[in-house]
Amino acid sequence: MRTGAIIAEYNPFHNGHQYQINKFRQDYHLDYVIVLMSGNFTQRGEPAWMSKYQRTQCALLGGADLVLELPAYYATGSASLFAEGAIAHLNQLNCVDWLCFGCEISGEENEHLMLLEKAADILNKEPPVFKTRLAEGLKKGLSYPSAREYALKGCMDNTENLFSPNNILALEYISALKRTHSAIKPAIIKREGSDYYSTSAEGNFLSATALRNLLKDDRILSSGKGIPVESRIFLCQMKPREFPVELNDFSAMFAACFIASKTTLTEYVDVTEEISNRMLRFFDEYQNLSDYLMLTKNKSYTYTRLCRCAVHILLNIKKDILCQSKADGYAYYARVLGFRKAGSPLLASIKKHSSIPLIGKMADYSKLLTDDARTFLEADIYAADIYRMACQMKFGYRAKNEFNQQIIIL
Repeated sequence: MRTGAIIAEYNPFHNGHQYQINKFRQDYHLDYVIVLMSGNFTQRGEPAWMSKYQRTQCALLGGADLVLELPAYYATGSASLFAEGAIAHLNQLNCVDWLCFGCEISGEENEHLMLLEKAADILNKEPPVFKTRLAEGLKKGLSYPSAREYALKGCMDNTENLFSPNNILALEYISALKRTHSAIKPAIIKREGSDYYSTSAEGNFLSATALRNLLKDDRILSSGKGIPVESRIFLCQMKPREFPVELNDFSAMFAACFIASKTTLTEYVDVTEEISNRMLRFFDEYQNLSDYLMLTKNKSYTYTRLCRCAVHILLNIKKDILCQSKADGYAYYARVLGFRKAGSPLLASIKKHSSIPLIGKMADYSKLLTDDARTFLEADIYAADIYRMACQMKFGYRAKNEFNQQIIIL
């Protein structure tokens, strides 16, 4: 059984994602493709444009055999934490042969893989020249990601293709694979079409950013531009309409959480003393969440960094729980969001070989998990409840909770 994995957000699922799944399966002669997907909140600290169950349906329609949920503690983390948590989960399944990721590259895929592996070795070993350049960058007032980029550029040539959003994640995946001495092999597939931030509506391979802008218009959704046919039909038939979900849909809930936590802000993941002070300083001018974060950001603390801080406050994502999960090896369980019936042998193989429990029915989780693992999963339940309440207030319908929602099976 040859099994590949993809770590994804699918926010939303588009033609480029389906192309990646199909090419991965074809080029590596795979029997099954697993997708480890973020839940209702993403790595940039924003809500997913549509729910994890809707995105699971699109992923399965697009060719995935099994969709697992990446826990919120990792899904909303820095690129390094996102990758570390995801790789730990895939390692513990004991059935993944290949990990595929898309990269923006101009040359050959193998050449770019070698470049990424060299950069990953530098990040993992941190030679003296890297440490010196990193300290220089931070002293200049660069944010940590920018200072690290500055340090890497001082250690190797030909780094121009390393620092796009997708390539940064690819670098983190390879670093995590190396640190964990993983048996999983990396597989690069060149991204087709627009780059990550592009808002261009030209061509068949649109970026997720462009699609989020375009799909607010029902006419664009009906035309199916940039979206696989099966996903378009599913989204068009969705009644009531349950997207888009956006950051400011959580403005009131965030404000309430912030007020209740004013004296304990530094207990949340990513919130330093300085960030806490800045957030407190500007809170009197709060009108909505996105404007507040724009007001609070500066040269050292990017909008994305502050967005992650805000979502950690909103979702009650605490440093002590994250520290415990790291000490325990990051991965407590594998949560199934959906699968294709043809993928049943894959599920059976995971149940047989996995080092962590496979969670299907949520009613079973308390008897399958340790106390620390239950606490971790309950953070996902809480995140789902917060997301569900925002949807109910915006769209006026009562969504199913985590215990009533069925696994998506095609």
